[in-house]
Amino acid sequence: MEIRKLTDWHDWLESERVIATAFLHPWDEGETRRMVQEQAGGEKPRLAQSWGLFDDDGIMTTSISSLRRVLSFGGEALSVGEIHMVGSIPEHRGEGGVRTLMSAVLRSFRERGDALAVLIPFSCAFYRKFGFEIVSRMVCQRVEIGQFAEFGCDYRVTHVWEEADLLPVRALWESCARTRDLTELRGNDAWEWRGNGDFGEPDFLHPELQRYAYVLWDGNEAIAYVRFSYHPQSSDAPFVGELQVHDIAFAHPAAFRATLGFLYRMRAKVTHVNFELPDVDLATLVSEGDKVEQRLDCHVMARLLDPARLLSLMPHPHGAGSYVLGIEDAFMPEVAGCWRVAYRDGVAATVEVVDGEADLVVGEPIACQLILGRIGFADALLRPGVCVRSNEEVLRRVFVQRPVHLSL
Repeated sequence: MEIRKLTDWHDWLESERVIATAFLHPWDEGETRRMVQEQAGGEKPRLAQSWGLFDDDGIMTTSISSLRRVLSFGGEALSVGEIHMVGSIPEHRGEGGVRTLMSAVLRSFRERGDALAVLIPFSCAFYRKFGFEIVSRMVCQRVEIGQFAEFGCDYRVTHVWEEADLLPVRALWESCARTRDLTELRGNDAWEWRGNGDFGEPDFLHPELQRYAYVLWDGNEAIAYVRFSYHPQSSDAPFVGELQVHDIAFAHPAAFRATLGFLYRMRAKVTHVNFELPDVDLATLVSEGDKVEQRLDCHVMARLLDPARLLSLMPHPHGAGSYVLGIEDAFMPEVAGCWRVAYRDGVAATVEVVDGEADLVVGEPIACQLILGRIGFADALLRPGVCVRSNEEVLRRVFVQRPVHLSL
């Protein structure tokens, strides 16, 4: 058995075949061959890194492709490894190939300095075996556009139509992202101009639909940005439909309210507006909150790779205090440990490895949710295997639920 990072286009081709076979997805060998050869030649840079597990006969039985992202956490940029695609061919399943290769890839993430690993699961139970746990909490909300009638918009609004229009949009997005934990700090690809008022990669689910972006201005200052696409009710009724909001960023609450007021201007064709928002409950804002349709979408999982780094960035209570956190990790024992954290005025002052008893001992999945703010201390107490030994008052103040803006 051999594990190796794939650098040759022949191996990339085989990796694509393994993953397509694993997912029972149609595979066009000729088209895929052209794609990987272009990537090898530098015509279209390969963004993903791929890994392969080979049996003793040199057959690739398992493959993992990964991406590297930069997320905001505690106001800082955090490098994160994303497990993008995982596949093993059916005739070699049950041999532990995914476990073996996953272990190697996660350790490579840790060695290059990634503090966290993330993924979108096809099965939460499957990835929990490797220490991943749900950390996102996006609320999908559908609102009748008439509910926004009470929100005015007195700000100047401009349509993003030329490439130069992206400069204030990107600056506003990045400023907003720094204040929202685990928001992706997007790279240049996300802002690449596509023409016709659009930019970035096409929408994965609806690449054929045009996206529209608008900026709200207070004088010369961009204070809000929204991007959406229009989804016709049906091919027989193209003049009535709904808006799907893809991006929204705002500098302050008044800017958010004004954005809703601007969306109300679309009511001639639009019946409803759809959002994904982790920290704004629209049912509490509109006059008929009982008519807001809401659905919880927990579609991103994460696991810790460097707890000390994350504890040092995690928001803490004001005042001063300390606690000792113990983390158990059977899949990656090198992640396990015991840390004493001293905090002052909202930030961690010191994070030190210590011996002895911890105030709180939890498994890595629960530690991940606590540190990232997906759950609070009271939620953790409901889980099996949580051991509280002392310092409960401080632990309750430290580990609180916070909005997690993680969407891949």
